[in-house]
Amino acid sequence: MAKKPKVKVKGKKVNTDNSNKSGNKTIYGIFIILAFILYGQTLSYDYALDDSIVIKKNEFTKQGVSGIPDILSNDTFVGFFGKKKNLVAGGRYRPLSLVTFAIEVEMFGLRPGISHFINILLYALTGILLFKILSVLLIKYKPKKWYFSIPFLTTILFLAHPIHTEVVANIKGRDEIMTLMGSLLALWYTLKYLDQKKMKYLLYSFIAFFLAFLSKENTVTFLAVIPLAVFFFTKHSIKDNLISLTPLLAATLIFLGIRQQILGSFSTPVAAELMNNPFLDASSSEKFATIFYTLLLYLKLLIFPHPLSYDYYPKQIPILAWSDIRAWGSLLIYMILFVPAAFYFLKSFVARITGGTPRLVSDNRNLIIFSILLFVSTLSVVSNLVFPVGTFMNERFIYISSISYVLILAWFLSDRLPVLIPNLKKYQSAMTAILLILMLAYSVKSIARNSAWKDDPTLFTTDVDTSTESAKGNAAAASIYRTMAQEANLQTDKNEYYEKTIKYFTQALKVYPSYFDVCLDLGVVHYRYNKNLDETLKNFKNAFLINYKNPKVFQFINAIFNDVKQPARQLAFYLELEELQPGLHDVSYAIGTIYGKEMRNLPKAIEYLEKAIAINPNSGDALKDLGVAYGMNSNFEKSIEMSKRALKFKPKDAQIYINISINYRNLGNEDLSKEFRAKAAQLDPKYKSTQQ
Repeated sequence: MAKKPKVKVKGKKVNTDNSNKSGNKTIYGIFIILAFILYGQTLSYDYALDDSIVIKKNEFTKQGVSGIPDILSNDTFVGFFGKKKNLVAGGRYRPLSLVTFAIEVEMFGLRPGISHFINILLYALTGILLFKILSVLLIKYKPKKWYFSIPFLTTILFLAHPIHTEVVANIKGRDEIMTLMGSLLALWYTLKYLDQKKMKYLLYSFIAFFLAFLSKENTVTFLAVIPLAVFFFTKHSIKDNLISLTPLLAATLIFLGIRQQILGSFSTPVAAELMNNPFLDASSSEKFATIFYTLLLYLKLLIFPHPLSYDYYPKQIPILAWSDIRAWGSLLIYMILFVPAAFYFLKSFVARITGGTPRLVSDNRNLIIFSILLFVSTLSVVSNLVFPVGTFMNERFIYISSISYVLILAWFLSDRLPVLIPNLKKYQSAMTAILLILMLAYSVKSIARNSAWKDDPTLFTTDVDTSTESAKGNAAAASIYRTMAQEANLQTDKNEYYEKTIKYFTQALKVYPSYFDVCLDLGVVHYRYNKNLDETLKNFKNAFLINYKNPKVFQFINAIFNDVKQPARQLAFYLELEELQPGLHDVSYAIGTIYGKEMRNLPKAIEYLEKAIAINPNSGDALKDLGVAYGMNSNFEKSIEMSKRALKFKPKDAQIYINISINYRNLGNEDLSKEFRAKAAQLDPKYKSTQQ
């Protein structure tokens, strides 16, 4: 019989390939069944939230396999936006999950149920991998019942924890699942190498780690986690530990080189927009006080995962100063956790390399210290302390870090509770009751929370009642209700949905008064709902004051006035805008055209059209209209001059040639009149009949 591979842990031989142990198939089956019980309902769900960015509206992904080269050679957002946009610092290069989506589209088309199934399966496999690794690392802990063991308890608590619903129920969350899977695989093959000293396992760890990086950049934290696991739970030498780290470093450098080649510098500036930079209006002191407050919220959600929300955008998390006890309290908690843990690790490390007093391997202290260091290191890169992540916090950001919490919780239940309750029967009864309560509470919350991820309408209209102070969340809910209003058949339903639309858009502006798009949208909704032109124009004016350079302002204004047909009101509104911000081409041009086309006030039309051209001499439309105004005012020479200038910018506009032709006829120059009429006919056949 072939010898089973062994690894030394506290002087004992331990089987690192425990897949052949009796009962493991049953345990793995439990994990798979649990995952599908918790998330099986998502198999009927649609795409939601960022699934549009990575699948549904991503042009690269929708091409199937043929889109993979573009996925691999561009920022993750390019397939959605059509170009590179610096929405978040340094960009995002996470192609692997998109590659899997492209393969799914190639094989099955846009079928979200398939993607949800794969997410659940990968989640269950992650649980199996976590259990296998912990079974090796924590071999010392041997309870009388396997289902009370730390690896088993850690895994089922991890799979059931409600904080993971966003990662699993939202298809886009696959990048988080694949990152953890790849990182855990790299740890597993590292342990296999240290056990057997076979070079193939270094290659496998390199591949696993590189694929984890292609899923998400926070894989980098496992450069610390993996050697820490080896250091705390095995007796392998520092030298062997460093050797096993080599392929991980190589994978890191290769990934960073590829990323640099595709995205450029990590220091790419972020768009100066609050929705992508929540600390935009905060001082440096306020920024860090608020960051530590969010770190406190992460701890709270691990311990008591309610309420949950996809939306922690401004200003759902308030900007705090250091005078707020919540910021100081969080800093104190993290110092109490991290400083002693770091000190103990350094002390143990020095003792190991100097040959000092041997430390106890795999004792309770090591487990706690490792869990703390795992938590802090994996959370650091998504905390906004290292670099901005584009939002205050997110539940998916703590997916990997949550292992630390459930590991300590499992250790307490499995190893410490028997000390507190020495009577075996009483302990087993208490343990069973506690575990049932925890699993029932976690499962009920997870299944209930999953229902919010059914689709965008469900998610946005559900979470807006939780994230009441989020401008983005309120705007998203309002957009859903606006669509429902437009599609409703009954007027009573339309009115109800429009009222909710106005309610949530108004709340979004209350939270963030400079929300440009919401100002425009709210203005349109007021008009569509009850023709409230006053409210419509008030919101349009606010949008103008926020960003008058954005052409959408004038597009929206003109669209409304094209429907209202109130030139006097339109003129008064534009004159008000001119007073607020003089010297704008679009405003002067609009006033000129209203005076000319609607009021028949040619002197005023010429005055404002001349202003428009003075501001922008290259405005073909203004030059064309000014030419018409001069012609109607019998200044034919000036009309010809302006019209010929307009042709430089609108050379294929047949109407301009006709205007010039008419002016030459009015001046008595029939030859030139015919010449320009012929040019118009060449551009537009409808003018051929005028050549006679």
